[in-house]
Amino acid sequence: MPDIPVLNDKTKLLRHASPNEQRTITREHLNFYHNVIIGAVYEFGDRFHVESRHSYIAPVRRCVEEHPFLNVVVGDRHTEKAFYQLATTFNLEDHITVSDRVSDDNYWTEVEGVLRTSVDKPLSPSSPLWRVIVIPLPKRNSALIAFVYSHSILDGPSGVAFHRSFLTAVRSAQNDNSPYITTPETFTLGEQFDTPKRFTISWLFLLGPLLGLFLPTFLVNWLGITGNVTAPDKGTWTGSDIFFDEAKGPRTKLVLREIDAKLVENALRASREHGVRLTGVLHQLMVRALSKAFAQHTTSGPITNFISQTAIDMRRAAGIPATEMGEFASGVYVTHPVIDETTWKGPLTEEEWAAARASTAKFADAASRLRDQPVGLLRYLPSMRKWMTGKLGKRRDCSYELSNVGAFVDHDEGEADGEGKTKITKMVFAQPGMVIGCPICLNVASVKGGSLVYTISWPAGALGVPEGVDEDELIRGVCDSLKAVFERF
Repeated sequence: MPDIPVLNDKTKLLRHASPNEQRTITREHLNFYHNVIIGAVYEFGDRFHVESRHSYIAPVRRCVEEHPFLNVVVGDRHTEKAFYQLATTFNLEDHITVSDRVSDDNYWTEVEGVLRTSVDKPLSPSSPLWRVIVIPLPKRNSALIAFVYSHSILDGPSGVAFHRSFLTAVRSAQNDNSPYITTPETFTLGEQFDTPKRFTISWLFLLGPLLGLFLPTFLVNWLGITGNVTAPDKGTWTGSDIFFDEAKGPRTKLVLREIDAKLVENALRASREHGVRLTGVLHQLMVRALSKAFAQHTTSGPITNFISQTAIDMRRAAGIPATEMGEFASGVYVTHPVIDETTWKGPLTEEEWAAARASTAKFADAASRLRDQPVGLLRYLPSMRKWMTGKLGKRRDCSYELSNVGAFVDHDEGEADGEGKTKITKMVFAQPGMVIGCPICLNVASVKGGSLVYTISWPAGALGVPEGVDEDELIRGVCDSLKAVFERF
């Protein structure tokens, strides 16, 4: 794929990438990771023509005008000093695809296939790095709208912000004959996020991961130097060693499941009673499911623990509006002991609830401060490219990632748009399998008062199971285990 040349017109250069942005840009240029997808099921008003691409031009244009990052391309992706530049004229039609209407009421099967193929499909670097895929659904005037975008420009919550802007635009549009061609005006991107000024790093946090490899465990704990970065030990399940076949490229496997609204309501009620947030509970469900799935299916010896990576939205801590698009994430690492098989068939134990409370507290602490964040360590890497390619053939650093973009809340559901009210009834979130990261990603999205939809994605061959064990069947078992615990709240 050709790179965007360095611009001669420096007025269009907006700014250089931050260390974390450079990480995502380099990762994409190496073909390791491509698109994040945040989708939403819409029920439109009576005047909206779901199967006409023209219907989407005006609201998408509003989103483009509202969010500067939807107007940029990335320059010098092959270097360690990539930058964002304003796109030249582009056609909105090229960014919107309307597929055939799904006839089966079980439309999630169709959606699952679209997500699976779209997460690994590179976007053209010569145009803004996003597209909209519309899947008309069996119910009249209903469609799933998938916002597909490069992680090199936006994080997960940015996709939710897109749908909030899109929903507002649909509700306010009045026979708008917006042109398809757009020429971005001058935009100002927000300043780099993960800067030394914003993310201060203590010496103890900087040296913690290194010291943790050499000092006795009791001394590491006493000094408190483990911080948010946790190294796997002999008993940590991390799937296969990192590999990449350049000829085949990334090969993401993906499954999609929906948890009924009533089951979600029961889980939320139980979580409140135990002083826990749902993300903390989801970790315990995932650890239980993985304990069951990999107890007998591993080539790495006995498993004693899992290390989770949780994406944390840092907007609030940094004073950035929740609706601003960009890269504002950090991460938290937690070690979870394997769940004994005697508890697999029952409700969560008091020990599991206590672990969920501890995780909840750790996530809340991380989201409230800017000091000593893992994302702040990236600036100490001399070369993103060498760091990433140097991981090939080595052990993965954690077991799974959990990313929860939260429950969508409609703050303006009373606004009219013709003879009906457009509303979002479900959300879905997907990302590629991580070539150089954890072997499994659990991606969660929901609508307040509604169901919870999740995807599990992984690189084909990354689970490290013995020959003859079907990865797809194994992950279906994980999904069955997750649902079984939801049914016990």
